[in-house]
Amino acid sequence: MKEDFISDKRRVSYLTATYNRIYRGQSVLIEGDFGAGKTRFLELLHPKKLHAVWVESLFNIHETLASILKELNYDTKATYRRTPEYLKMICHLSSCYIIIDEANDLDPRVWPYFKRIIDAGVPIIFAGLPKVRTFLTSEHPDILSRLKTLILYPIVVEKFIAEYEDIQQEAIEQIYMAVKGDMRKFKEICTDCRDRAKELNYQFVDINLALEFIADLPPQ
Repeated sequence: MKEDFISDKRRVSYLTATYNRIYRGQSVLIEGDFGAGKTRFLELLHPKKLHAVWVESLFNIHETLASILKELNYDTKATYRRTPEYLKMICHLSSCYIIIDEANDLDPRVWPYFKRIIDAGVPIIFAGLPKVRTFLTSEHPDILSRLKTLILYPIVVEKFIAEYEDIQQEAIEQIYMAVKGDMRKFKEICTDCRDRAKELNYQFVDINLALEFIADLPPQ
C-alpha cells in the first residue's frame, strides 16, 4: 500500500474483497464520484499469477472484444463478423481478469456481452461514477446482481493534515468543504496555496490565504 498512495482502512478492506472476488472468478463494480481515486485503486491491484487486461470504455463491442484478445497476444482484428467467435474465445480465458475504468462511458449495447463473460467466470472489474449502478439497476438488474459493489469515498481530511504540515488545519478543512469532496481539485488548490505562500514568504498557509483561492471557485 505504498506507491505514493494514501491508504485507509476502507481501501485496504476493498483490496482484500476485490482479490477474493477475482480469485473466485467473480466480478466487482468500484463506484465513486470524480476525484475519489478509482483509477489509482485499480492500479493497486496485482493479484498473483493473473494478468490484468485494461479495456478502453469508449470502444464498440467488436473493438472491445478484439482488444481483450490482442492484449493477450492473440492475432485479432476488430470486425463485427468475428464478434461471436471472439466472445466465445474470451469466455474460455483463464489466468486473467479484465479492468474497465470509466465504465460510465460504455455503450449500453456492450453490457449483455459482459454478462456472458461474467457468467463464464472471467472476472471483470468495472470502475465508474454512481450513474453506472443507477443504469444497471434500471436496465440490467440481473448484471448488477452478479457484481459486488464497493463505494469509494475521497480520503478524509484528517489523512492530509499530516502531509500538508505547512497548511493550517482550518484552511485544509475549508478547502475540502469548498471542493465538495473532489480530491483532485483539493490537491490543486493546496498546491496553489503553497505556491502563493512561497511568493509571499509565508511560513504556512493560513485560512485567509486559502479563502482567496476558494473565492475563485465556480459555483457547484
